[in-house]
Amino acid sequence: MSSTGTPALSAYDESFRAERSPFLGFLEREVLRFLRIWRYSVVGPVLSTVLFVVVFGSALGSHVDTIDGVGYGGFIVPGLFAQAIVNVGFFNGTTSLFEARRDQYINDVFASPLRWWEINAALVGAGVARGVVVGAGVLAVALPLTHGGAPARPVVPLFGTLGVLLVAAQIGVIAGGHARSLDHVYAMESIILLPLGFLGGVFYSVHQLPPLWNYVSHLDPVFWLAQVERIGFLGQGDVSAGWALAVVWGLAAALTAWSAAMFATGRLKP
Repeated sequence: MSSTGTPALSAYDESFRAERSPFLGFLEREVLRFLRIWRYSVVGPVLSTVLFVVVFGSALGSHVDTIDGVGYGGFIVPGLFAQAIVNVGFFNGTTSLFEARRDQYINDVFASPLRWWEINAALVGAGVARGVVVGAGVLAVALPLTHGGAPARPVVPLFGTLGVLLVAAQIGVIAGGHARSLDHVYAMESIILLPLGFLGGVFYSVHQLPPLWNYVSHLDPVFWLAQVERIGFLGQGDVSAGWALAVVWGLAAALTAWSAAMFATGRLKP
């Protein structure tokens, strides 16, 4: 009893208040997961992309005519930038979510105070963060090598890159939710992701293709991701800026709905 006659409150009578939200704690864990191995998760993708710029842009650039008035090295940088984001987004989501399911750590996450959409948002947020870091590294090295400058149409890459980052992160989460083994993860990368990248107009303009392959290229999602970056950085592409932004954000919305449905129904639990 206190001196006023009222019961004294103990420390255990007070409601618990976390210092930060569980969502921010889980997001931090996912970001630190790839930052702790930055030599492999960040430097590796940047180095491999820059090697493409050096080999194709420098070695072959002198043997290839300019494309729409742009040197070959500068022409391929925006597409390689988009492809690098897609690659790291895919691997970030697949490795994180697949390992959580394989080790049944995902059960602890679902049993925590986190809501299903917070779990999804944290995984996607980490993929976006990794894409930002790797994409910035690619541009920091590739643009000086190809004598590139500021984006010709800054608004397009501003909104377009946000869509590309979201598409890449959601692809990784969806793949991680469906993978049944590490072989399955690498098979999706080699059978689906790589062919889409090479057929997506990263290294060439689809206007150079026969009509049939030109049409097929427009069905490739990576084509639109590369186009929105190329239009933004170089000022022109194989399609209009409006169509490129519309398709990229349409893909982002569709993949987000698919990913959210997986978490809302619990279909990714082991």
